[in-house]
Amino acid sequence: MHAPLLTICACCLLASAASAADSSFTGYARSLDGRDLLYVESHAISGAGNADETRVVLYRCSAGSAPFARKGLDYATNRIAPAFEFEDARSGFAEGLKRDTDGLEVFERAGATAARRSETLPRTGALVADAGFDEFVHTRWDSLEQGASAEVPFLVPSRLDSVTFKARKVSEAIIEGEAANVFRLSVAGPLGWFFSDIDVSYRKRDRRLMRYRGITNIRDATGAMLSAQIDFPSAGRNDAPVDLAALRALPLVSRCR
Repeated sequence: MHAPLLTICACCLLASAASAADSSFTGYARSLDGRDLLYVESHAISGAGNADETRVVLYRCSAGSAPFARKGLDYATNRIAPAFEFEDARSGFAEGLKRDTDGLEVFERAGATAARRSETLPRTGALVADAGFDEFVHTRWDSLEQGASAEVPFLVPSRLDSVTFKARKVSEAIIEGEAANVFRLSVAGPLGWFFSDIDVSYRKRDRRLMRYRGITNIRDATGAMLSAQIDFPSAGRNDAPVDLAALRALPLVSRCR
C-alpha cells in the first residue's frame, strides 16, 4: 500500500451529535490486533448540525497527556466538504482545505522543513473532504443499507486532488451490544491496487460512528502513516458546552512524554 497518498482517516469520520448544540467525545486508536494503544483523540463540537458548526480535535499519546496534534474544522458553507486544517507538532506535517472568494485551496506540508504545496480546486458540489464523509454516509444511508454502492470523490491533500472511492455495505456487527452497519471504502479503478480497504461501522438506531479500521493520518517515528482500529465508546460522550477557543490556544508538544 502506498500509505503517504491516503489521508482518509478516522479523525476525518467524526461521529454525529445532532441531538446537542455542543458535545465532546473520545476515540481510542489501537493497533489492528488490539494490543497497543497508539494514541487518543479528543473531539469537541460547537453548534452540531447547524450552519455555523465548528470542531476541534486534539491528539494525545495517552489520555490526559499534552496534545501533539490538532485539527480544526469549519462547516460554514458545505457540510460534505468542510474547511479544515491539521497540524502535527512532532514532525511539522500539516494539511488542509481552505475556502475563500477565489475558490478552494488544498495544501500539504510534508514536514517542518518541507515547502508548503498547494493547488486551487474548482468549486464542485461533488467533492467530499475530511469529516464531510460522515455527512455523505448519512445522506446515502438508505440506499447503502439496501445494498447499493456510491462513488465518493474524496479529497487527498497529499495528492493535491481528490481520489474516487467506492462506498458500500459489507456486513453488520454488534458493537457495545447494539446492531451496526459496516461500510467499506475501496479506491475505485487502477489506484485500488495501491490502497487497503477501510471499514467504518455506524450504529443502526442513530447512525452514529462507532468504529473505524484502516489507515490514519497520524504518523509514526519513521514518518509512516499508522493503521489502527479506533473505537468511540458511548460512555465517553458528553453533551455540554465546549470552549473551542481554549482548545485552539493549547500549545502542542513536539514529542510525547
